[in-house]
Amino acid sequence: MDIKKLITSTEMVVGAALLIFIAYGLYLGHLVGVDEFWEYVREDGPAEWATALFLFFSSLIGVYRVFQYRKLKKPLWLITWGAMAVLFFFAAGEEISWGQRVFGIESSDFFLENNKQAETNLHNLIVGGQNLNILIFSRLMFLVLIIYFVFSRILVLKVPAIRRLVNQFRVPLPKKQHLILMGVSTVMVLLISLKKESELHELSFAMVFFMIFLNPYEIDQD
Repeated sequence: MDIKKLITSTEMVVGAALLIFIAYGLYLGHLVGVDEFWEYVREDGPAEWATALFLFFSSLIGVYRVFQYRKLKKPLWLITWGAMAVLFFFAAGEEISWGQRVFGIESSDFFLENNKQAETNLHNLIVGGQNLNILIFSRLMFLVLIIYFVFSRILVLKVPAIRRLVNQFRVPLPKKQHLILMGVSTVMVLLISLKKESELHELSFAMVFFMIFLNPYEIDQD
């Protein structure tokens, strides 16, 4: 099969799967019951494991890109994709607390005392009375993602300096279909209006970023 057709088919399957995941959450939350919805998005539940899986797949694409570009003498490209590989691997591990519950590993005293959920992860740490999950992994990350999805392509197309910088570092940008899918999935999740709906936002980001890494926007196209 042609590689472009394979990528297109993969994107279609992943996009459809994301909408089905969220539609099922809507169904549980509004037609079945809150308890069933919470079971769906619970720790180590289906939504969380799907999120971790696609974060890990994104990390693997980062590793692949590093090997793909290593002979091109483009060190900045390697830095970008190497950083992406590490970042998304870290995010995948954090999502499932590094397999702590799967393998029955007890948290150390540090995490028992300083982690909101007494788990072995960084995003639930309480530092100086501040929850890192809210301060950094929610508010700051939300701001970064808004800029990325809403303004990145506009800035690249309108500001030559930013376009050159993105090209120099080979920063992956979303295509139109990625932006549409992200917008539709966000609206669908907001319609759920239940506690822990944010778990499905995380799933949306994980699956859409996988698609972006797989098939990023090329600046010179369109």
